[in-house]
Amino acid sequence: MEWATVQHLDLRHVGRGVNRRLQPHAATFHPTQALVAVAIGPCIIEFDAVTGSKLSTINIGAPVVRMGYSPTSGHAVIAILEDCTIRACDFDTEQTCVLHSPEKRSEHITIDTEVHLALTPLQPVVFFGFNRRMSVTVVGTVEGGRAPTKIKTDLKKPITNLACHPRLPVLYVAYADGLIRAYNIHTYAVHYTLQLDNTIKLIGAGAFAFHPTLEWIFVGDRRGTLLAWDVSTERPSMIGITQVGSQPIASISWLSMLKLLVTVSKDGTLQVWKTRLVVNPNRPLMPANFFEQAGIESIDVPRILSQQGGEAVYPLPRIRTLEVHPKLNLAALIFANMAGADNMRNKAAYTREGRKQLFAVLQSARGSSASVLKEKLSSLGASGVLADHQLQAQLQEHHLKGHGQPTISDIARKAFLHSHFMEGHSKSTPISRLPLISILDTKHYLKDIPVCQPFHLELNFFNKENRVLHYPVRAFYVEGLNLMAYNLCTGGDSIYKKLYTTIPGNVEYHPKHMVYSKIQRLFLVVYEFSGSTTELVLYWENTSYQAANSKGSTLKGRDAAFIGPKEFQFAILDEDKTGLSMYILPGGDTKEGKDKDLLLEENPTAEETKDGSLQGPIQFMFESEVDRIFSTPIESTLMYVSNGIQISLAKLVQGYRLSNSDGHYIQTKSEGRKSIKLKLNEIVLQVHWQETPRGYVAGILTTRRVLMVSADLEILASSTMKFDKGLPPFRSLLWVGPALLFSTTTAVSMLGWDGIVRTIASISMPYAALVGALNDRLLLANPTDINPRQKKGIEIRSCLVGLLEPLLIGFATMQQTFEQKLDLSETLYQITSRFDSLRITPRALDILARGPPVCGDLAVSLSQAGPQFTQVLRCIYAIKALRFSTALSVLKDEFLRSRDYPKCPPTSHLFHRFRQLGYACIRYTNIGCSIEVHSATHEFI
Repeated sequence: MEWATVQHLDLRHVGRGVNRRLQPHAATFHPTQALVAVAIGPCIIEFDAVTGSKLSTINIGAPVVRMGYSPTSGHAVIAILEDCTIRACDFDTEQTCVLHSPEKRSEHITIDTEVHLALTPLQPVVFFGFNRRMSVTVVGTVEGGRAPTKIKTDLKKPITNLACHPRLPVLYVAYADGLIRAYNIHTYAVHYTLQLDNTIKLIGAGAFAFHPTLEWIFVGDRRGTLLAWDVSTERPSMIGITQVGSQPIASISWLSMLKLLVTVSKDGTLQVWKTRLVVNPNRPLMPANFFEQAGIESIDVPRILSQQGGEAVYPLPRIRTLEVHPKLNLAALIFANMAGADNMRNKAAYTREGRKQLFAVLQSARGSSASVLKEKLSSLGASGVLADHQLQAQLQEHHLKGHGQPTISDIARKAFLHSHFMEGHSKSTPISRLPLISILDTKHYLKDIPVCQPFHLELNFFNKENRVLHYPVRAFYVEGLNLMAYNLCTGGDSIYKKLYTTIPGNVEYHPKHMVYSKIQRLFLVVYEFSGSTTELVLYWENTSYQAANSKGSTLKGRDAAFIGPKEFQFAILDEDKTGLSMYILPGGDTKEGKDKDLLLEENPTAEETKDGSLQGPIQFMFESEVDRIFSTPIESTLMYVSNGIQISLAKLVQGYRLSNSDGHYIQTKSEGRKSIKLKLNEIVLQVHWQETPRGYVAGILTTRRVLMVSADLEILASSTMKFDKGLPPFRSLLWVGPALLFSTTTAVSMLGWDGIVRTIASISMPYAALVGALNDRLLLANPTDINPRQKKGIEIRSCLVGLLEPLLIGFATMQQTFEQKLDLSETLYQITSRFDSLRITPRALDILARGPPVCGDLAVSLSQAGPQFTQVLRCIYAIKALRFSTALSVLKDEFLRSRDYPKCPPTSHLFHRFRQLGYACIRYTNIGCSIEVHSATHEFI
């Protein structure tokens, strides 16, 4: 797992009038919505945190020192400014009001001044105070709501921080000796005190964070100590303590989706921690063992700044703070301003010091391997000499050129040259873009997305007996250790099968993939456990035929896929990425059954299970490493993927035995084989198949694009357009008849057979996955909000969408580009008679009008029947469909009702429409038809 840039919020337009670029110095996320407010100069700008769109701007007259969204009002920010005033900025009305003014007009603070601000959702007030003062001031968050009141605490000690509990009426006041006292926000009575014994020296809390579901409080002390307190009992106890470093802890944030804690020290060091679980309640954990370092790569600042269209600066800026969204895997990185006069003067000294550090590291690594050297160089952190991604690029360049491992002198020369170049050529101006970052699992890009098994609708799913649309009874998804079933009739979900009875409490796990065979009624679910081990769970549904197989069993493997149209075989990819094990299910007198006998003859080591239902494993071996395998409906064929290299197909029967290996050998080199080349670092996420009259077609979802390919891997349609700023940009895939739908962070779109992407619906569920489609809606699996009252982790939500438009576009573009042999007239009649035509849009009619004659007739009919279309639009569609007589009758009808009757003046719109019709007749038809139309229109124009 690593830190990756989702997008950069562009703030370069701010400060143009003062001839200097400004740098954002504060940011805050909305507590429930995907919104972020950024303070830059005297302005506060609100952005959509998902799309990066600017929503509103408020100039408040002075730079912000501290700010936060008000938890009691929907859309307002409470900010403390440099002139010591407290203002409320309402983005709905784009107005501000002063909540508090200082007693002395001469009072002035700077951006780096420590000011403490605490907001509570239980009362419309704000608590604030200056560092090391002995009082707290409370004021209302709306104008005139509450007059400023100065609270004298019971302890006459300097105050170092303030925080309000997100769910309880408690105000926490931290004092300079490390003591923290909890006060009631209404009566200011003392609830309890958080204090350690005298053996541990603390100097006051610098930051607070709260667990979203448990009564845990995380405290970062100014001495560099990280503590965790459990306040769920009458006598709170300290449950965790560790030393982060020697520098004060400036900020603490809890990442709710990943259950991780992020600390930022005063010197800019960012660390990620995870908390250990209490396995045995009778033997609680030692506080010193509560925190442990999370297995996340250290943040690479040059890479963060240069990803997603950004630009690097030099020298590397120091991280000032990290603002985390309470609900999403999203954070804003705030840097210290490196464009000051002192920084410019010290630039040369900074690079010289960096080169000295580099030289010392290179000397100590003499004779070591490149991996050890990389580790030592990465320990330099933000020294600005050679970043991790630059070292990786150089190692890859050496490898591609056929050179051996780079020597110490090679790396040293490159690093010194890079340092000199950056000193003279890189930008040292303020960073006028705010990077929004997230923690990305590079081995599992869809880790934040629910694991579900979408139910796809076949090409002619609407063409059934009695005109009844047939949908499955249930939709399946995985939540924790449970296979969940969502009933489409009742709308309720229940535990369908508990896949694991018990798992030790100290073992972390999460589901990665799920495959389901409707024919065999078999689930294959892949789990990943701590330590990067993966395991496959097999579960047969409870049926009378397979009652003996209703218990789940487990196998080792990292991925699984079914093989063939009848799905009598399934394959498991081994942990080493080269081995493949194939198992055979009962096949009867089918071709799969004959293939089964052939394979068993070639593999005498394959055995039959005790119940006689599962045979195998039959071993295969890939020539090189394979990252994923996917199911195919093609006879004895498996799809495999090498990330960043290719997508290819493998026949599992037509193999040969190696003389030194027990198994079949599968070549992965693309010479002479049909394959799809992948772009650099492109990763395949999902593959789903659809049957058409011209064979099977696969929809492929990658981190870069959406593909529609034939059974022989010929690309029929593709899209590389990035629709929003999600990471990855595409989330899930679903076939609805001829329409290939895919979801992104903000929308559900359709890839047409003509290669054009059209948005079907907008959604406000950034981590949702498509589960299926009903007659008038789409079903999406979405993670629930994280709060103590929420028991479910995933819920099925619906989005009302008319399916008529995607179906019409799908069939029309399929007929044009894929030359399908379809009875379009009958198909289009069935679609329009079963789905609501009032939801049709001009976009769909535009496509139909340009299609075959039957599509043009339908476009004209739908435009005539739809009350949402004007006469002008009806005329345009009739002209596009080459139905000139219909267009003429529409114009005649419009003329008789118009105020231009009985003659159209040459300046009127109606005159222009008649003339357009005449030009279209000349352009698209023969002279006889043109004369007829012109003579008919002559009396009007």
